[in-house]
Amino acid sequence: MLYIENMENHKLGNFTPSEDVAKSLGWTLTRGESEIEQSDLDWGWYEKGFAPMKSDSQKADDLKAVKLREAEELLNAKLAEISAYPRAESESFEVQKSEAAAYLADNGIARAEIPTITGISLGSQVELTELARKIVENAKDFAPVRGLYLGRYKRVRDLLGTANTVAEVEAVDVAAIFAEEAENQTAAMLE
Repeated sequence: MLYIENMENHKLGNFTPSEDVAKSLGWTLTRGESEIEQSDLDWGWYEKGFAPMKSDSQKADDLKAVKLREAEELLNAKLAEISAYPRAESESFEVQKSEAAAYLADNGIARAEIPTITGISLGSQVELTELARKIVENAKDFAPVRGLYLGRYKRVRDLLGTANTVAEVEAVDVAAIFAEEAENQTAAMLE
């Protein structure tokens, strides 16, 4: 219980600080004890029962956004764990893979058509054919695990998409989905 200035006929949810303003509006000030609560919309304090509050749907949507951000962060962290490459290099993986596959399919391909791996080969002083083979092998090893984590992210997104209540959203355990044992699932994909 807090001691506050309260105004009769004032159900707007806030308190007018000036007695003169209150009187000019036709409100009568009374002094006494009243319970207050905080709004989860504007974080203002209001007389109990008059604080604007989010609907259950709004609360569920807010929680969905938090859980989706958590899933994105876990996806990025898991992909970073399995790929110790700098971001600039990992962002070029698809280009490297396609250029390496094109080179291995046709060794006579013009270097201008495969600029990324040509540059990597020159800079790293690794023969182009050897580099192309390594890139293709790494892509084969990385793809199933990457796909597994992308699939988990998709599962979280789909579960959140079908959740309508706060309880249903809370039931989506993002951390548990991303912590599932990867070895058995990866092995099953390669069979």
